[in-house]
Amino acid sequence: MRKIEIDIKDKDYLDFLSIAIEDQLSVEEKLKAIIRWHIITYRNRQKLNSQKIL
Repeated sequence: MRKIEIDIKDKDYLDFLSIAIEDQLSVEEKLKAIIRWHIITYRNRQKLNSQKIL
């Protein structure tokens, strides 16, 4: 498992916290959900590209 640390402005953090709270998630859970979504999208795109080659 990897640990990721980022520096963001307080206002950006508070805005992101508001978004997470709307989804009834913690900031960490929301970030994990975003990362999972990007990974799924990336892998699906890779599958489509490999199918186009065949």
